Amino acid sequence: MKHDHHGHHDHFGHGHVEANHQLQHEFPRNVRFCPMCGGALEVRIVEPDRKENKVCVKCGFVYFLSPKLVAGCIITDGDRALLIRRGFEPSRGKWTYPGGFVDLGETPEQCAIRETREEIGMTIAHLELLGIYADRTDPAPIIVVTYVARPSAENPIITPEATEVRYFRADEIPWNELAFDTTRQALEAWKGRHP
Repeated sequence: MKHDHHGHHDHFGHGHVEANHQLQHEFPRNVRFCPMCGGALEVRIVEPDRKENKVCVKCGFVYFLSPKLVAGCIITDGDRALLIRRGFEPSRGKWTYPGGFVDLGETPEQCAIRETREEIGMTIAHLELLGIYADRTDPAPIIVVTYVARPSAENPIITPEATEVRYFRADEIPWNELAFDTTRQALEAWKGRHP
């Protein structure tokens, strides 16, 4: 284990840190300490709706669990949709469309534009809302806002996040290799527009 110049343990080194995506997906369910004061959290019934929530035993902060917001974009060229093969967990090697977590201070549409540029090097505009989806087997952790857009002049590029990029017609979509239930729902909605 490394130590910094003050003698403190340094588990992650200095500089860049690669996110542990498995751990990230345990947030916020497995949070144990208060984000306000660092006190322990314990489950209590909170008024007025009498629901169980984590409450700080030290300062009384109520940690209302809410889903994380994700936004993404299906880029369409005629009757084809652009999909990427994921380079990271969760679902590494499976197909989805560009997208990611909405940052504080940005709209879902801005997030979809940013993530598309970061993941495949394409600039998109004139986004149309396709739908809002939650995993049908576990709806709590993530809500996905999905847009549809036309491709820009740039060709998509391969990145560490997108190890393969290609267009699929509706009847070519690799349904058994999709990354998430929300990906399936969005592509089913898109396919309904292009039978």
